[in-house]
Amino acid sequence: MRILLLLCGLIPVITLGGIYKYVTPDGNVEYSDQPREGAVELTTMPLQTYSPPPLPKNMEAADQTKANAMVSHRLSILAPQDDATVRENTGKVEVALQVEPPLEVDSDYRLQLLLDGQSVGKTKTNLRYTLTNVDRGSHTLQAKLLDRAGAPIAHSETITFHMRRMSILFHGNNQPGGVQRAPRAPQMPRMPGPPNPGGAPTP
Repeated sequence: MRILLLLCGLIPVITLGGIYKYVTPDGNVEYSDQPREGAVELTTMPLQTYSPPPLPKNMEAADQTKANAMVSHRLSILAPQDDATVRENTGKVEVALQVEPPLEVDSDYRLQLLLDGQSVGKTKTNLRYTLTNVDRGSHTLQAKLLDRAGAPIAHSETITFHMRRMSILFHGNNQPGGVQRAPRAPQMPRMPGPPNPGGAPTP
């Protein structure tokens, strides 16, 4: 019994009230949070607490990246379609993207567009792009979804489209059916024929 009471006395005190020590007539020591006649109030140490320091910003970004990785997004290019032909004389191409599931309005995601493997324009949250002055010929197009740290978390399939722009060799001489013809090459002057002694007209 005495050993048990001594062990109880070694347990850290976590109560907010006072602790009282009482010695019974037979010499046993008892502890209680209730005062009694002959008991002595003990002086207790204040309860120690611990507050962890705030996480560094780079760790917060890493945690956000892990959280984003848990959500699987699917990115696709709606327009232009794969193997489509775009006829626009100024080289303008309208691009429309789709993200599933849809992004939150206040999300930190950014979209990046790559034309022929090179980033074009700035990263943005808008799902529509307008490309200008695209050269004639075939081009590849791909989109990427970036998290707050700029790391890609999803990307679309790479598509190919064909830009058709009117050549400067063609001008606006209106022809039936809207066909534009190239200017004719200059003709060489005709050389005079040999003299006709018989006086007959030369064909």
